[in-house]
Amino acid sequence: MELLHVGHVPFRPESGTPYHLSVALAKHIEVTYINPPLSFAQWMRLRYQPPLQKDSVRVISTVLPGALRFLPRRWRRKPLQALMLSLSLCRLRDVHRKRVILWVSNSELALWLHQRLRPTLTCYHRLDDFGAMDPSLESLEHELEQIADLIFVVSPTLQEQHRLRGRDAILLPNAVNLEFFAKSVDQATPVPSDLRAIPAPRIGFIGWITPRWIDIELLLEVASRRPDWSLVLIGPKVSWHPNHIPRNCYLLGVRPYRQLPAYLKGLDVCLVPFKDNAITQGASPLKLYEYLAAGRAVVSTNVPGLDEFEGIVWRAGDVESFIVAIEDALPLAHDAVAQRRRVEAVSPHSWDARAQTVMAYIRNALGSASISVS
Repeated sequence: MELLHVGHVPFRPESGTPYHLSVALAKHIEVTYINPPLSFAQWMRLRYQPPLQKDSVRVISTVLPGALRFLPRRWRRKPLQALMLSLSLCRLRDVHRKRVILWVSNSELALWLHQRLRPTLTCYHRLDDFGAMDPSLESLEHELEQIADLIFVVSPTLQEQHRLRGRDAILLPNAVNLEFFAKSVDQATPVPSDLRAIPAPRIGFIGWITPRWIDIELLLEVASRRPDWSLVLIGPKVSWHPNHIPRNCYLLGVRPYRQLPAYLKGLDVCLVPFKDNAITQGASPLKLYEYLAAGRAVVSTNVPGLDEFEGIVWRAGDVESFIVAIEDALPLAHDAVAQRRRVEAVSPHSWDARAQTVMAYIRNALGSASISVS
């Protein structure tokens, strides 16, 4: 039995859930991950990127010139999918001799592979409300739902969407690599020099900095009203081109994933400043789990999954309540007992636990003796 994960993002830690869940599932079942089409430069970066941890995931990559981005989008789709299907099937010859579980999320290639491979079981893992992000993806989401035997979703909002269409969906929120982020509370982990140079207290956010789902104006207003705090933003800027930012706001840009525990160690309070819209209600913020596993004090808007951390995470909704919550959190930011409570609260939410949940549903769908588990 083999699980074939048709990826819509490259297989690397920065890609989040697809990477981490595949690595955890590979402890139970043979896993092959199909990368989306890669340019030569992307492939070289992946090839020479040191692994975050030992894993047994087999990765299949198809390298196409510029990933065909030199073609207009309307001309690119069909030749890209045809090439990907043909080249992927060549690499998957041995799969035809096995029973296959097809794991899909947001890839049109998954529909083609479903037709050709005729998998024993198809699992649709809905990681976001992609239709809310881009209405042109709604039809793909419906087609993936139709071929799915099991549907996993990251938020109750997505679960309800499927229920209204007559399908049961299994709630499978995001999770965290507990051991990796525990480095943040390890005395041996040094805080990076660029972060140490920023005055404390440091109020931070790590992730995609985009106005589509992050309330950037709220962050900047908090910084403006509290010039005695430093606002530290780590991650790529997407569709945001500020003309002016407060002097106490520091944009550090993208940092390697393996350095995140060190950067988290140097932050006093971490923020989850999601807007309240269709995109965020269909999400499961990875950073919420990662901040807590790092022992950080967290202030968050009302995001999916927050109720599980009542009394652990400070909840806020506007500039005034964010400032009050940060003021309350700062005295406990590095308190050893409070840090331990945060880590203990998030400990049930490991990727290994999520993988065990998935395997239980797969076994039940196939019959308990259908999969040999290592």
